[in-house]
Amino acid sequence: MTGTNRRRFGFSLVGLAGTSCVLIASCSPPTNSVQGPRAGGSITVATQEQDSLLACNITSTEAHACAYVNPVMEGLLTVKASQDVPQHDTKLSDYWVPELATEVPTLENGDVRVNNNKMDVTWKLRPGVKWQDGAAFSSADVKATFDFWWLKYRNLNPTPLVTTSGWDQVASVETPNTNTAIVHFKAVFAPYLTLGTGPYGILPNHILQQIWSQTGDITHDKVSVNIPGGFKGTDTLDKLMVGTGPFMFKEWVPHDHITLVRNPHWWGSHQAYLDQIKIKFEADANQELDDLSGGNIDMGLDMRASLLPRLSRLSDVGTAVIVGSSAEHIDINLHNTFLQDPILRKAILLGIDRQRIVDTLLLGKTNVPPDAWMCVGTGSWCLDPNARRTQYNPDAARTLLDSAGYKVQDSGPCKGYRTDSHGRCVQIHLATSTLPLREQEGIDITADLALIGIQVIKPFNEAPTNRLFGPCTSGGILYSHNFDLALYTNYYSYPAEPDSLAYASYHSSQIPTEGNGCVGQNTTWVTDAGLDKDLDQARLSVKLADRKDKYILAQRALADILPEIPLYQGVDVEAFSKRLLGYKGNEFWWMNNSAEWYLGATS
Repeated sequence: MTGTNRRRFGFSLVGLAGTSCVLIASCSPPTNSVQGPRAGGSITVATQEQDSLLACNITSTEAHACAYVNPVMEGLLTVKASQDVPQHDTKLSDYWVPELATEVPTLENGDVRVNNNKMDVTWKLRPGVKWQDGAAFSSADVKATFDFWWLKYRNLNPTPLVTTSGWDQVASVETPNTNTAIVHFKAVFAPYLTLGTGPYGILPNHILQQIWSQTGDITHDKVSVNIPGGFKGTDTLDKLMVGTGPFMFKEWVPHDHITLVRNPHWWGSHQAYLDQIKIKFEADANQELDDLSGGNIDMGLDMRASLLPRLSRLSDVGTAVIVGSSAEHIDINLHNTFLQDPILRKAILLGIDRQRIVDTLLLGKTNVPPDAWMCVGTGSWCLDPNARRTQYNPDAARTLLDSAGYKVQDSGPCKGYRTDSHGRCVQIHLATSTLPLREQEGIDITADLALIGIQVIKPFNEAPTNRLFGPCTSGGILYSHNFDLALYTNYYSYPAEPDSLAYASYHSSQIPTEGNGCVGQNTTWVTDAGLDKDLDQARLSVKLADRKDKYILAQRALADILPEIPLYQGVDVEAFSKRLLGYKGNEFWWMNNSAEWYLGATS
């Protein structure tokens, strides 16, 4: 996900009329215009419910949570719409738009200063911004956010954070005035743009002070909130939001919907055009499509490429299709009795017909990534030019297993499948989530591996996402390492920044255990000193050329280790009623430019 060539997105938009409309530069509600955006109205967006709002990059990394948090909770920067990223000579900073900051800090504009092995980043903050409960936004909020993530508690945070990677590189935060915050890093930290940006990028200091006067656990300690025109009451921060964005949190009715309403005091050039966004919780993309075709919703998030033929037949529905900085993949538990053998992992890679999955289930809308996929999509600037790409070859897989002593049995309890040298049946469990597409993927994978003599068993019967991705403290399948193979999509948390995926997923310091409070996303137990060194050194230069050299070494190490099997590059499909204008597609956080959405005139 870097800043090379936006063409790699494979991006297309249908029915996005009104995106070049004239914006009204005032802080009062916009007025209706025959030619421009229209004020008023409400829309319904369908997506999947998460247990916690904090599942957006705080206690977990759930894209659906980030979608409906995004219109409320802002960061120093947000991502630029995919169609607006320059197509040539793209820099990392080109993927970002100032939000609570007034500019993107870079070496070129002097906001980033490197002195030997230390680095300082100056954030120039937007003046006059208010939190939705009326408190003033200032540099104190930036400092409090960095305190929350690392400086206050270090590695003993009472909140069950999904990771502290990057935050732990901060030495201190200086606030010379209300509109300036200077982040002092212990060493050069190249992915500095990932800290304090995006949904929940900055947290309100006055709300955190309520938490810190209790146990310090934002999932446990209740806060009192009074948002005029929005939510009023007391609850934990995983059930409410106080932000600075164009929409305010009003209510969450569990298992039904979340309601967001226009923020009349937003800092932008105009208030949001829509009065209200209702987030409706639905079971899966098929239900979203049924409701979209029936006119019951205005947008469906995270649809599937397999639904594109049906979507194309809906004349009043537009789609945004983005081949993203992500991969549907199979995590491999390297502590498993069988899977710790690299020969078996290689055979699995050879034995799954991934191109058939792309062609049949994804309708050819994406591609099979390299064996080490950490530099795809916006991160393609660091892709190894000689990246290893293993092709489907079940004969080679069988030969490999035969030569390693895995024998197919013609009788007994393992009949038709292989045993190892100790006579144990090679049986592997496959865990995944409750999505129809993954169910079919699981069927295909099971059939393919049976052809090379490996038996796949699915003990979790497609686990709900909160069980699959829950922290190890609550028995989450991935972070407790309670799986053999796990099928899901992993993705960059931030645009053009491989570190946001690679360090948390592959560095040995990021293995979540109860001993470290479940911090980290290295679910496969991959531990390799050389790989750790490459990932560490890639952080130590802001220059892309220096970082690319280290990431190429990391890709080659991962291709040898094979802690996961990438199936295909992720595809985002968002579908929306053509009466909804102003929408721009983006693979990150989806509901990015909600202030610009408006309803077209009805006939």
